[in-house]
Amino acid sequence: MLHQVTVSNLALGLLLASVSALPRVPTSFVLIGDSTTANGTIPNSGGWGNGFCGSTLTGTPSSLAPGTPCINTAKNGATTGSFVADGSWNISLSTIQGELAKGRRTLATIQFGHNDMKIAPPESMGANMTVMVNQIRALGAEPVLVTSLTRRTFFDNGTIQDLLGPWADETILISQQLGTHLLDLHANSITYVEAIGPDAAHRLNRLPDDDTHLNNNGTIVFGRMLANLMNASFPGQLPIIPNPGLTFNITHGIASF
Repeated sequence: MLHQVTVSNLALGLLLASVSALPRVPTSFVLIGDSTTANGTIPNSGGWGNGFCGSTLTGTPSSLAPGTPCINTAKNGATTGSFVADGSWNISLSTIQGELAKGRRTLATIQFGHNDMKIAPPESMGANMTVMVNQIRALGAEPVLVTSLTRRTFFDNGTIQDLLGPWADETILISQQLGTHLLDLHANSITYVEAIGPDAAHRLNRLPDDDTHLNNNGTIVFGRMLANLMNASFPGQLPIIPNPGLTFNITHGIASF
């Protein structure tokens, strides 16, 4: 039986009150990463970006207050190296500069690992991330490091086959060394999918046998998880709209779809 996300009248009232009390500092978000962040509408693509930013194309609700710029510059198949080499990084920096020029506080999330692990050790990704963080700060924006979204590949005992751990650990290390905000999406997504189990976890797959990418329901769930982690890291500072029902399900290990 599927558990549907519902919001009571009381919760709706609290939601509206929370929205009216959102911070007044104008804030923009720029997302940087691979396909597990990117907006995917084709096979072998799709990340949490639409669930965080929202999308009129897919009808995905935003986790942010209306009018909040949220620009997803992530790219399918990207590593920290290829993202720079193919010009995607310049697009991200230009986007950040554009938001800063409007006088907006600009947060830039950085999440890599899925493709970096295929070609180089974690330290290589960490060195590239260090350069990214420093360049974002030089512009006057705020880098936010995000550990890799877990793959939904399970052992027979219901635990996750975690090959991404060393790259998540490297992201944590770079965050500690450089003093950035850190959103540990890797650990939190593992905890959640193990709690809901393989059947429910695979209902979030972009395709039935794709344990990496997300369908629309998946991006809603993990976009909200990212929003909750962001809110916890910047308490009371960001224009994030609460979703009490979905947040309850995520924090209690309940499948919403």
